[in-house]
Amino acid sequence: MNHNSERTTSDGADADANDAEAYSLLMSYPEEFDYYALLGLPRDPPPTDAAIRSAYRTLTLSFHPDKQPSELQDVAEQQFKRIRDAYETLVHPQKRIVYDLLGAEGVQREWGPRGSMGRGGELEKQGKQTQVGVRAMKSDEFRNWFLETMKRRERAVLNSMVRSKGSLTVGVNATDMITVNEDGDEVYLVMPSPKLTNFAVRYSFVTPFPTLRTVLGEDEKEDDERENGEEAEKEEKADEKPELEIYAGIAGGFQRLFNEVEFEYEDGETETRNVPLPLILSTQNVALGVSTSRVITDPSPKGLLKRWPFSYFQNTLVSVDATALPETTLQANVAKSIVVTPGTNPFNVILGTTLNRSIFEAPPMLNMQVTRSIGQKKTAFCSWSSGYLDWPLVVQTLFLPFVGEEVFLEEQAVSQLQVGIVSQQSKLSVFAEDDEYDMEQSAEDEFEDEYQVIRSKKREEEKAAESWTVAINSSPATNGIILKYARNIFSGSAATDALSQWSSEKHYALPPANEPRSVRLDINTTVSMDLSLAWSIHGSRQVGDLTRIGFGVTIQPQGLIMSLSWARLGQRIKLPIAICAMDSVTADSATLAVLLPWLTYCAVEFGFIRPRERRNRRKLLAKRQRKLRQQVPQKRLESAQAIDLMADQVRRRQEKEYSRGGLVITKAEYGHYPSKRKADTEPAVTDVTIPVAALVDHGQLNISKKTAKFHILGFHDPAPLQPKTLKIWYQYHGKEHYVEATDAEEVNCPKRPHLVAA
Repeated sequence: MNHNSERTTSDGADADANDAEAYSLLMSYPEEFDYYALLGLPRDPPPTDAAIRSAYRTLTLSFHPDKQPSELQDVAEQQFKRIRDAYETLVHPQKRIVYDLLGAEGVQREWGPRGSMGRGGELEKQGKQTQVGVRAMKSDEFRNWFLETMKRRERAVLNSMVRSKGSLTVGVNATDMITVNEDGDEVYLVMPSPKLTNFAVRYSFVTPFPTLRTVLGEDEKEDDERENGEEAEKEEKADEKPELEIYAGIAGGFQRLFNEVEFEYEDGETETRNVPLPLILSTQNVALGVSTSRVITDPSPKGLLKRWPFSYFQNTLVSVDATALPETTLQANVAKSIVVTPGTNPFNVILGTTLNRSIFEAPPMLNMQVTRSIGQKKTAFCSWSSGYLDWPLVVQTLFLPFVGEEVFLEEQAVSQLQVGIVSQQSKLSVFAEDDEYDMEQSAEDEFEDEYQVIRSKKREEEKAAESWTVAINSSPATNGIILKYARNIFSGSAATDALSQWSSEKHYALPPANEPRSVRLDINTTVSMDLSLAWSIHGSRQVGDLTRIGFGVTIQPQGLIMSLSWARLGQRIKLPIAICAMDSVTADSATLAVLLPWLTYCAVEFGFIRPRERRNRRKLLAKRQRKLRQQVPQKRLESAQAIDLMADQVRRRQEKEYSRGGLVITKAEYGHYPSKRKADTEPAVTDVTIPVAALVDHGQLNISKKTAKFHILGFHDPAPLQPKTLKIWYQYHGKEHYVEATDAEEVNCPKRPHLVAA
C-alpha cells in the first residue's frame, strides 16, 4: 500500500516527498567503512571474540604486507591498516559497544583527548579507583555506564546553553487598524497609527547553591586530595548539587509628557504650545526573587530516610520560591509520587503554600494538585487553591487584638477548583530505526504488510503530536469550561522535535533536516457559564536549529490582540499589538484578524520557503551524487587490488571445499540492474566472485541484511544511490544453485530452494 499517494494531493507535495526520500537516502549513505563487513562478520547475532580473532587471522594470510611481493606491499599495507583498525575495535569489548552506538569516529573521539575514555575526559576526572572499576566492567555494565555518562554530558551542554533566561514584551496600540460601523455589519481595514503602550522585561540566571564549604573555599583545597572512590562518586554526582535561580523583572507603561513653551512672533503676539517630550518609562511593578529545588534522597542503606516514618519522604521533590519585590512572599511546594496499589499507576501529588502576610493577619494560602495517568497518553488532574482566607472567629478573638488594627487586603486571590483530562503528545525523538528493525525481524511474513501499515500510522501520529485538554474551572469569581487543542499542521518534519539524543537504553541519532518544518498550532478556548467566549490561536515554526518564531491572535480585555514572538533557548521576545478595541470586536473582525495573517503565511510558506528548500535540497543532492560518482574509479581500483591480494588464498580454500563436495562459489555479481522499463540503460555491475568466496566459512555463507554489502572487502559501489542486487551462482554437493538478494536482504547458503532445476 502506498500511503504517500494517499497523503499527497498535488504535484508539489509529490515532488516534496520524492526529494525528501532521495535526500534521506543520501544522508544515510554509509561512507564510513563498516568494520563488521571488513572482517566478514555478522552484526546480529554479535560475533564472539573467537570469531573475531579467527577472521582476523584468516585475513592476515592474504593482506599482511610481509607476505606480499614488493610491488603489492604498499597496497597490502593500506588494506591491512583498515583490517587492523577494525580488529582492534571489535575485539575490545568496550570499544565495540561505543562503535555500535557511534561508529568509528565515535570511538576515536571517546578515546581521544577530552573524550569520555581519553585524557582529560569523564573517566579521568572520576579518580583512579573509578577508572580501574570501569575498565573491569562487563559489557552490559559498561554500556549502562557509558550511556549515563553521555546523558550527563549532553545535559551539561544543554544546561550551559540555557543557564540564563530572558524575556522582553513590548505592547503596541494599533486599535485604529480595524473599525466597525455603527450597525456592526461592515468592517474596515485601514493603515494604523501604532503607539507603544507598555513593556515587560524579565531575566534569570542559575548559580550553584552557596554552602559554607564553598564560601570558605574548601572545595578547591579538596580537589587536589581526591584519591578514594567515595570522593570520585561525589564528583560523578556533581550535576545533582542544588542550584539557585535568581530572577528580576520590571513591567510598566510608556508615558508622553509635554512642556509648555511660549512663542513670541514679530508682531508682538504670543502663543503657548505643548511640545511633546521623549517617551519615558513609568512603573511600580518591579520583581526580585530567588528559587531552588532539591530531591530528597538518601542512597545509604542505613540512612535516616530508610527508617519509618522518614522513609515516606524518600525521592520527594522540595522547591522554594522567595520574592523580595514587589512584596515579600515565600512559596514552598512538595511533590511526591504515591503508589496506592502495587502494579498500578502512581498518583503524583503536589502540595504547596504561599505566605505573603504575617500569620497573625491571615492563614497562608494552600494549593494542591493531583495527577494520575489513565491511559497511554492521557492524564487526569485535579487542582485546588484555597485563596486568601480569614482566620476563624475564635483565632481572631484570641490573637488579632495583639496585632493591632484590622488589616484590609486588596486584590485578594479567590479559591479555585479545576478538574480535567490532558492528552499529551507523543515523544518524537525516541522512535529509532533499530526498534523498527527488531520488530520487523520478529513479525511473521504474512503480517508484514499489516505491520507496515501500523508503522506508517504511528509515524503520522508522532509527526502530528496531537494533544488536548478538557477542564472544568470553578471559583467564586467565575465558572467555565476550558478547552485546549494543539497539533502540528502541514506535512513535513515535526515542529516539536526534542534535542536529546541519549537515553538509558541507546543513542538516538538526530535525523537530517530533509523535510520542511511543520507549524505547531495551539488553540485555547474558555466558555463561561453565561456562554461568553474567550479564545486564542497561536502558531509557531522552527526557523533555525534552536530558533522559533510565532504568531497569535487572542481576545483580551484590551480588545483583539495580535502577537509576534521570537524564541531561542531561554531567550524570548514578544510583541503584542492591539488591533481592535473591545467595543469593535465582532465575528467579522475576528475572522479577518485570523484569516488575513493565515493566508499571508500560506502564501509565503508554499510560494517561497518550500520551493527554496526544495531547490537547496536538489542542489545538495546533485553535488553529493557527483562526488560519489567521482569516487567510483578509485573504489573500483581499491577493490581490484584487494581481490588480487586475496585471490590465491581464496582459490586454495575453494579447492578444499570442492574436494569434499562443499560450498563452491562459481560466480558472483553485484550492482545495479535496470528495470525492464529502462531497457536502454546499461547495468552497472562488478565481479565479486573472489570476495564472496572469501566469506565462505566451514561450508556456510552468511551475509546479514544489516551489512553494507559494498563495504565487504573486494566489493565497491558501482552505482551510488541506486538499488543494487547481489547475484550468486554456487555448487553444493556437485549441484548448481543460484540466489540473489538486494541490499536490504540477507544471504544464507546453501539452501534447497536455491537448487537450479536440471
